[in-house]
Amino acid sequence: MKAPRTAVLGLGIALAVGLLPSVAASAGAAPSSAGPRASAAGALIPAAVTQVRRGIGVTITPADGARVGVAYPITARFSAPVYKKSVAERRMRVYINGRLAVGAWYWKDSRTALFRTKRFWPGHAGIQVRLDLARVVLTETPTVRYVGYSGTTRRHTFRTIRARVHKINAETHRMRTFVDGTLVKVSPVSLGKAGYLTRSGVKAVMEKYPSRRMTSEGAGITDPNDQYDVIATWAVRLTPTGEFVHGASWATARIGVSNGSHGCTNLTDADARYFYRRAVVGDPVLTYRTGRRMEPWNGLGGPWNISWTDWLARSRTKVQTG
Repeated sequence: MKAPRTAVLGLGIALAVGLLPSVAASAGAAPSSAGPRASAAGALIPAAVTQVRRGIGVTITPADGARVGVAYPITARFSAPVYKKSVAERRMRVYINGRLAVGAWYWKDSRTALFRTKRFWPGHAGIQVRLDLARVVLTETPTVRYVGYSGTTRRHTFRTIRARVHKINAETHRMRTFVDGTLVKVSPVSLGKAGYLTRSGVKAVMEKYPSRRMTSEGAGITDPNDQYDVIATWAVRLTPTGEFVHGASWATARIGVSNGSHGCTNLTDADARYFYRRAVVGDPVLTYRTGRRMEPWNGLGGPWNISWTDWLARSRTKVQTG
């Protein structure tokens, strides 16, 4: 029995435009996986590309189990670029004392995301990052698929201790220290002079030294009339670019009266020792009215100088929601 003429015509059209590749392939030898094959219409069809699967890890700071000040933002550093940023954000949830934090991830670059809330962390708080990235596809290209290692699903916890906040006014030459919202000390200071202004904005304690040699050469100062070589006592670093809070015995006459440093916050030796002994990495130091702005990239406190609107603009999922 002959097939209806319309059916034969339909089959011919289907073969011609490649709608029935399985039928077309059965008419000849199986196509090689190593190269392109020809369709019934004569066009070349690229061979299927096999994706290579690779693992991707993530490191979180502050360190698991750390005890830090309230201005220490969370940083997630990935071992490879992350293209699926919204996926990563949704699987890195941050909790404060067991409750979902009202904060957001900010992508500094394709490998680095930072998390903070609108204001500093609360003091005496347990903060946990709940990671759920194992076997999750975080980056995919035509040739490579990056998935989270098994270790990227874990709980990462640290704590803030007391909320110790220092507020420095360049015009009154005073630093006020608050602990959990209560004013506990007022210290006279001397900040940067013209040409070497101290930065205004949020900084945070990074590291500290009982004493540290400071030189004009190390600071890149070449003016022959502005050279120095001193031993600063009780030095606490605030920025990688060289701002410290430290004792300055050579500046006693101007501390609390005028600004004359090369950018550091000068204290009497006694006040510097008080500051040093209580300083914890992540403690915020807020400086006002110097005429020079703090940069967002400049140290641990830098991210707090980004406006909340701009912070959210670099987040894919915005503020965490349940």
